[in-house]
Amino acid sequence: MLIPFIGYALSSRYIGYVECAGERLTDLLNRTDTIVLRDAFVESFEADTVVNMGEGEVERSRLYVVEASGGGGEEARRIHLVRHRLQVQLGPYSALGLLHAMPGQMPLPYLGARGPMIPLSDATLGFTTGTGLHMRDVGTLIVNRDLLDWVRASDEEAAAFPGVTVLSDRD
Repeated sequence: MLIPFIGYALSSRYIGYVECAGERLTDLLNRTDTIVLRDAFVESFEADTVVNMGEGEVERSRLYVVEASGGGGEEARRIHLVRHRLQVQLGPYSALGLLHAMPGQMPLPYLGARGPMIPLSDATLGFTTGTGLHMRDVGTLIVNRDLLDWVRASDEEAAAFPGVTVLSDRD
């Protein structure tokens, strides 16, 4: 099944479709190093242009965030999770959303056991282009943990982000 795809790179975004055979987009992104896009366009924020790329590949490592769409995967795989508010900065992108973790589990240390692409639900993405500030409310936003500049977290959760600046609630 083809699902819509919007992925944000350093100064552009990729808009197209990906083949997702019943799995969650997060799972697809975490199991492959490149994403095959169909009927895709690249929008340059610097040049304010849109270029038709047709079918092509994008390296996951170039994607700061991806807007998720499509289903939530197999119903049988869903489990009860607790939601925690999380604010992150990834290059030119700011995101605020809800991170899901097991009940009784600190949410941020849990991230180290997952793949690099982490979903945030009920998210807002902020970024600036030549035309100004843009804010997008997204049902699920998938952030690339490997490209985090900082995350707002408690002191106990800071250990989950080696090499990443962690801001506390008092910053």
